[in-house]
Amino acid sequence: IDRGYDRRTCEVSGLSYWTCDPGRTTSGDTDQDPYTFIGRPILPGFDERGHALKERMRESFLAAFEASEHTRVDPYPVLARWRDDIHLTIASIADFQPHVTSGLADPPANPLTISQPCIRLTDVDAVGRSGRHLTTFEMMAHHVFNRPADGVEHYWIETCVDLCHRLLTETFAIDPNEVTYVENPWSGGGNAGAAVEVIVGGLELATLVFMDLEEHPEGDVEIKGLRYRTMPLQIIDTGYGLERFCWAAAGTPTIYEAIYPESVAWLKDLANFDAVLSAHKGVDVERLLGELSRLNGIMNIEAGVDAEALQATLIQRLAEAGVDVDVSLLTAVTEPLARIYAIPDHLHALAHMLGDGLVPSNAKDGYLARMLARRVLRMSNELELSVTLADLMGHHLDHHLPNRKMKQTREGMLHILDLEEARYNEMMRKSDRLVKKALESTTKDATSVDDDLLFELADVHGLQPEIVVGVGREAGWTDLVLRAGFAAEMAERHARLAKEAATSTKDADLVEALPDLPATSLLFYDDVHMTEMEASVLTCRPLLNQGVEGATHAVVLDKTCFYPEGGGQEGDQGRLSTEASDRRVLDTKKQGDHVLHLVDGPLEVGDLVQGSLDAARRQQLMDHHTAVHIVGGAARRILGPHIFQAGANKSVDSARLDITHHTRLQREDLDAIERLANDVLAQVQRTEKTELDRRDADRKHGFDLYQGGAPKGSSVRILRIADHDIQACGGTHHDEPGRIGSIRIVRSSAVQDGVERLTVVAGQAALRYARQQDELLRAASDALSVTPEDLPRAAERFFTEWKDQQKRIKRMEQEIAKLRTSGGDGGSTIVDGVRIIVQEVDADLKQLTNMLGVMTRDPEQPTVAVLGSREGGGKLLVAVTEGTVAAERYDAVKLLRAIAHHIKGGGG
Repeated sequence: IDRGYDRRTCEVSGLSYWTCDPGRTTSGDTDQDPYTFIGRPILPGFDERGHALKERMRESFLAAFEASEHTRVDPYPVLARWRDDIHLTIASIADFQPHVTSGLADPPANPLTISQPCIRLTDVDAVGRSGRHLTTFEMMAHHVFNRPADGVEHYWIETCVDLCHRLLTETFAIDPNEVTYVENPWSGGGNAGAAVEVIVGGLELATLVFMDLEEHPEGDVEIKGLRYRTMPLQIIDTGYGLERFCWAAAGTPTIYEAIYPESVAWLKDLANFDAVLSAHKGVDVERLLGELSRLNGIMNIEAGVDAEALQATLIQRLAEAGVDVDVSLLTAVTEPLARIYAIPDHLHALAHMLGDGLVPSNAKDGYLARMLARRVLRMSNELELSVTLADLMGHHLDHHLPNRKMKQTREGMLHILDLEEARYNEMMRKSDRLVKKALESTTKDATSVDDDLLFELADVHGLQPEIVVGVGREAGWTDLVLRAGFAAEMAERHARLAKEAATSTKDADLVEALPDLPATSLLFYDDVHMTEMEASVLTCRPLLNQGVEGATHAVVLDKTCFYPEGGGQEGDQGRLSTEASDRRVLDTKKQGDHVLHLVDGPLEVGDLVQGSLDAARRQQLMDHHTAVHIVGGAARRILGPHIFQAGANKSVDSARLDITHHTRLQREDLDAIERLANDVLAQVQRTEKTELDRRDADRKHGFDLYQGGAPKGSSVRILRIADHDIQACGGTHHDEPGRIGSIRIVRSSAVQDGVERLTVVAGQAALRYARQQDELLRAASDALSVTPEDLPRAAERFFTEWKDQQKRIKRMEQEIAKLRTSGGDGGSTIVDGVRIIVQEVDADLKQLTNMLGVMTRDPEQPTVAVLGSREGGGKLLVAVTEGTVAAERYDAVKLLRAIAHHIKGGGG
């Protein structure tokens, strides 16, 4: 109000907005508001383009908020590994969820400013088409975390909007008449609050959210059918689109020319786009492109939208601007242009994903990277570009990410993309067969493919929906179409699966809700070698769900040296004894802050118990848990920085470690990892165990710390094995790694595409494994009457001889088949030029099949062959010579069924 703004209602959207432009009747963010900055930049003074423009714009923003007493915070990775409910960082506030926004941990600074790379694939279908949509962008932001009850109050709505306005009109010298502030309340993820969308020149540049509500069934505020109550924190969550600021400063036809100018020009040249334009003589293509740049915002393609209706609206608006085009002309110009625009965007997202260590696959976050890679490959093929996926990425890195610090090396990234292109080409070779088989039950006049089938083909075979529909059309299902926004639906599905997995990991409670008891004191963190203790029984409850066979009750003690199952490590076993009772501890679990000792009978509340755990078992579990850390670190050193733990289990017999990797591991890889792991046992004298505040842990060690999953508390227990491996882990580990003795990697197996499972044995388990291997070696040597040293040569010789014998047997069977089918054995006759053979022979199924092949192979001798055998319960086979008069006259299946009916058999 002080700056001449007044509040109005948008005549199109009905939303309230603030403006100082006396002639404005809309909010500026409707399909009635074309972009006004195309050709006349709204942010003056920015002559740079591409990477240089982004660098200068980002620095201007961060410096402005630093001058307003905000602390600059480094951006987080795009892989949100501090969270288990999302795969990718989708907004700057995601950096601080849920640990900071819930009040569990302090923010890294308060107030703070950041420019956070983000990836959102919900708009992937609109990228390249709308002129403004991106899958990857930087969200510049300033955040505040107020706690009024604790006296922590920095600023709220008025100050936040004032800071935004001064940034726009003073730092960036935007004309105030171009700026509107649209009121549009926000809700999501269980929180809500007032929000303001900042519109400049028809483009939303920023959103200011004032989060002070949390979802609650008895809340007194209702938003979109849900009830909310005031929460203890007042959080300012802002987002300023770096790339959109750059576009408004450049005034280019689309956002892509502003941020990826070198790539757009290069791709236009590779695709010979000028020839596409020159093919439409008599059409003012330059004017068409100019009007498209103003109106392309209409093409907001998302899940469920009618893409044809959007295109019709665009054509109508072009006509109103004096440019008459039909659908075919519009498609001929915009489709290749949309691909040229989308490729650098997708490459930028891929570079961030792979750079942070993601491995493409058909599952979880790996699917999202593979989806983008295959979209780029498909668009590249459609544009007939004569470059590889790695070539495209190399060009992109050089021009658009020259200074980006990445975990993955450039060479590693390009190698992964070479593998992805080879897999894509192999998949395309198989696609015709796979799609035809998948569509067998789909009628030829169908217009769509079942969603679940599309999901399955993508998850199992990596066949993207666009490919399935395209191959299906070519194979005869000519009416198939893919609804607009389906790729975004696929991305949303994987995001939803991540959230569901995060909420389903909690085990069912083993006992009814415990009374108000103090948290169990965990003695194993003070002394990991403690095996005996004295403690008091706080409660003893019957088990609701049997945790382990023989267990009937759960006992909670005031303190314990028994480790409860967690972090993939099995719970301890042992005994709890009193003067009156002696109970076996069959397993140990955790429920909330309490350790449950699952025992085979009740104990009295208040009893003093003597606890003794199975020391040998604990020792073996410690061996395996520590070994898993060491092997994981060794795998990263040997295979590359993309190695990340995808799962782990530590039991008595063995341990397993699932790691992300882009190729199958060979024995030489495992041997190299094993050698390095054993070197660590010899070289590292002691491990270092510390407990840090969550904020300090993140700052000191980064987010690879969370190999075992997102932490749940405000502090983090950290195991450091020199510089070899550093992880957040609450398990039991050796103080001296050398006490393990030895580590062996037994095997690797493919859990899923992009994930390798290492089976590891350590300590006594490694010795047992070595003895078993020795016994097998001696047994094999004795069986072949050779020494263990000569066993490899003997095995190779016997195997070679066996293969030679198999070949000789096969040749002899073929010769016998020829003799039997030559007519000398009888059973054959000629009927109207077709040889009819009916024989009973002594042969198994394989031999019968081979004989049929010989009989019906020669098209110069059309044949119908019927062979029967009594061996193995009886068999009957029928075959005809394909492509001959025999096949025209006789149907082998019908013949077989007719004969089978008379002999009370069946077949087909």
